[in-house]
Amino acid sequence: MQPGLTAKTRTWRTIWMAVGVLALVWILVYVARPAIHAAAPARAPAPTTLPPEPVQLVSSGLIRVDPTASFRKQLQTVAVEEERVSFPLMNVSGYVIARVRAGQEPIEDRWQFSAGDLSTAYADWLRVQNEVDFADRQLSKVRELAEAETSFLQLNLDRLKPGLDSGSIPEKDYRQAKADLVKSQLESEKNVFSAESTLRAARRSKTALERHLSQAGIEPIVFTRAVENMVLVVANVPETKVALVREEQPCEARFYGYPDRVFPGHVEALNPLLTEDRRTLRVLFDLNDPEQILRPGMFAEVGLGTEERTALLVPGTALLHVGQSDYVLVQVSDSDWRITQVKVAGSHDGEYEVASGLASGDRVISHGAILLKPMVTQSVSEQL
Repeated sequence: MQPGLTAKTRTWRTIWMAVGVLALVWILVYVARPAIHAAAPARAPAPTTLPPEPVQLVSSGLIRVDPTASFRKQLQTVAVEEERVSFPLMNVSGYVIARVRAGQEPIEDRWQFSAGDLSTAYADWLRVQNEVDFADRQLSKVRELAEAETSFLQLNLDRLKPGLDSGSIPEKDYRQAKADLVKSQLESEKNVFSAESTLRAARRSKTALERHLSQAGIEPIVFTRAVENMVLVVANVPETKVALVREEQPCEARFYGYPDRVFPGHVEALNPLLTEDRRTLRVLFDLNDPEQILRPGMFAEVGLGTEERTALLVPGTALLHVGQSDYVLVQVSDSDWRITQVKVAGSHDGEYEVASGLASGDRVISHGAILLKPMVTQSVSEQL
């Protein structure tokens, strides 16, 4: 105890020393607390359950939509039912390739074509057709003549044989008759071969010209079925639509020069080959033009397949086009939708005819299907 300090001063000094010690102890505890917490074992976070996704691709070709999700309200469905329709299955662009003009000459002499090379090919085809017919008749005559000569000489040889055996006929006469028979047979074979060669050459020329006409879009068989006021329109049908076309199928054509008139007709012939560059089938349509107002080269829009029929119709908003195919979403349950590939034919007033893939009574998403297209695209790509 220092001398000279009063009792009051000593008391305050003692108090401040006690406060300092307490403050030092508090600081030491505060600094040491993080280390204590770090040393304590960490507890695992409590498990959390995530809510399910509103839309899931649960399997190949199946989409699941949570029926309680707000997203589900954006999907509207419609039942597919059979209806009687008569609108075209498809529309294709074409042009008048040939027609029969009015006149008194035979029909085969009144054909007009859209191109000069077609006219030349047709004239050559008529000429070669006559050559084939002539060569065929010549071959028949040559064979008939050969058979008659051979039969006559054979009968003469048979008549001389008994005389040769009895000695009443000289042997040289018999040998001469036999030589005449062999010579006739050789000449007949030569003449028949020559006539056959001429016929084969004519037929090859005819086949080449028919191939040229066919590649241009006209099947030569059509010329044999020609009638008055006949107009031929050629058009290309895509390969994916070939199954919808058949001969004698009704159609209707509208021409750019006469947009308010409809010309009924039918499918006259189908080309046997597809075009290599565009992968299309050339189809020949037969129209009737009693007024003679259609001209070769005029462009037309042809509606193919206009007969009344039963069809399944879906709204255009239900179709999802992925790659080269069309798909719809068919309801399996309240939450599941099956991705279904369909083949689409014609359309009318925003509705499309489904040729295959759906059955009457199926329910499809009519509005909002586009929202699920990413899922459809993913499913289709996984199947490739």
